[in-house]
Amino acid sequence: MERLRKIGFSRLTPLEEVLEKLLSRIQLNPIEEININESLNRILAADIISKIDIPPFNRSAMDGYAIRAEDSFNASPKNPKKIKYVGAIEIGETSTYKLHKDEGIKISTGAPIPEGADTVIKIEDTEIENEIIKLYISLPPGKNVSKKGEDIKLGTQLLNKGTELKAEHIALLSSLGFNKVKVRIKPKISVFSSGDELLEPGTPLQPGKIYNSNTPMISTLINIYGGRVIRGETIKDNKSVIKNKLIEAAEDSQIIIFTGGTSVGTKDYLPEIVSEAGTILTHGIAQRPGAPVLIGYLNETLIFCLPGTPVAAYISFLNITGLTIRKMLGCSALDPRTEVIATISKDVPVSGLGYLHYLRVTLEKSQEGFTAIPVKLKGSGIISSLTFSDGIVEIPPNQEGLKKGDTVKVKLFPK
Repeated sequence: MERLRKIGFSRLTPLEEVLEKLLSRIQLNPIEEININESLNRILAADIISKIDIPPFNRSAMDGYAIRAEDSFNASPKNPKKIKYVGAIEIGETSTYKLHKDEGIKISTGAPIPEGADTVIKIEDTEIENEIIKLYISLPPGKNVSKKGEDIKLGTQLLNKGTELKAEHIALLSSLGFNKVKVRIKPKISVFSSGDELLEPGTPLQPGKIYNSNTPMISTLINIYGGRVIRGETIKDNKSVIKNKLIEAAEDSQIIIFTGGTSVGTKDYLPEIVSEAGTILTHGIAQRPGAPVLIGYLNETLIFCLPGTPVAAYISFLNITGLTIRKMLGCSALDPRTEVIATISKDVPVSGLGYLHYLRVTLEKSQEGFTAIPVKLKGSGIISSLTFSDGIVEIPPNQEGLKKGDTVKVKLFPK
């Protein structure tokens, strides 16, 4: 039993090697078609090609008069040209009238340009009296006219599959006439936090106990990364209970996430359970915090056993589990985090080579750029070090640390 607990730590696997082995197993989730109004943050499953021109017709970019440009040539305030008023077109209307020489039609912004007109003169550059329009400036053809297809041409590929749909994408799709869109189905995920010490928030705090923060934290991250939580439970450190929960959840979950119980303590049962019920892909990753991560599978269900300490669980999710979810969804960018280039504010040593270290930092902006201020390198149970940080700096395994003034890449926490 002791040997089985520790066997995963006989070698700590580099994160890159873990991800290569893990992500190569991932298949894309099936496709579903949903209403465009429900598509925020969903992952596009098919390329979007425009079936229309936008604008779909030549339209006025101004309130004014649709005219023939040549009828305005040589016009000036002192020598206005005069044309005949022959009607009006409001936005949303069309006109079958064909404009002739020395004629003008009053037109609203966005209204279609009538046949025969090739320019629009602004209302403030004209006067009208007794059905006669005075033109006070000379205009070239095409002035103040938005051409058909000027924004988007028929047949143009506008969005690629794998795009995470935001408000601007939804606006574009709507303008093209789409009321439904094809997206990848969200992976179903079960979340379990194990530990005899855990209490649910809202209950009285008892001696020797702590509140469970991991289940709500991981569930929130799952939503951010595009998954769907179908169960979230706190369970005791009981081998048979944990094993039964694992087998039960594998019936309807693509991913099962445990926090706690994955290291080498006397109540860390998960390495044995996963080995007995399924298959272990890896146990032990060369990263700090987060070394005890175990990844396995039961039939087609992936199992992620993350450390029980909140910071280690959080960071391990971002760098491993979150990428897995987005791979299932076919995301064009597996890591959604924004990166900021900054200067480190002080020396930062690391506790031993061979580990990928995650440094929590806050950012300060000045005229010179961003400064990254370390919050804490150690202390994977200190939740406030996440709360009061802006992001993570990754220190490579072969690097002894950072020197004050070094340029670093800060990966901001996901929103």
